[in-house]
Amino acid sequence: MEIYTVGHSTHTKEEFLKLLHDADIELLADVRAFPGSRKFPHFHEDRMKEWLPEDGIQYKHFKKLGGRRNKSKVVDDEVNDAWNNRSFHNYADYTLQPEFQEGLEELKKLALSKKVAICCSERHPARCHRLLISNWLSLNGWTVRHIIDGPKEETIIEKHEPGKWGAPPHLNEDGTVVYHDSEE
Repeated sequence: MEIYTVGHSTHTKEEFLKLLHDADIELLADVRAFPGSRKFPHFHEDRMKEWLPEDGIQYKHFKKLGGRRNKSKVVDDEVNDAWNNRSFHNYADYTLQPEFQEGLEELKKLALSKKVAICCSERHPARCHRLLISNWLSLNGWTVRHIIDGPKEETIIEKHEPGKWGAPPHLNEDGTVVYHDSEE
């Protein structure tokens, strides 16, 4: 059980395709809340649905895994208080909701039969909610690898290590992941 992550960043179509092909990706799972880009229109959902399949890669938007979540009205603020970044804190709270679980189950089902990369706009996963999705997957038995552009058009594929970036994750008995001070 393996899954990849990638950020479209400021890449051209060709640069982005190289990253995907270097990892043999078959399906791009778009986890952007709003799958578009004014600055880089080739990364708009409608366009990606055209040019990715033309190059042998399927495209699917996963709205239920999208970032940019508001402060939770149902999860106590202390549950994920190890996050100082409010955006990451909000997303960590969101991952405890049934909607996230539904999106994650759909993603995992596809990843059992295809080589999948979850995609957002940030170049590096440490700056993106892909980090929290990666923590969830890896702490629940999946191997997660990040596709990152390196120097001189080199593709770096790095294995995910929970807690390497950001707040340390804690796996609960029910498979949920929370971020709290370990002293609690």
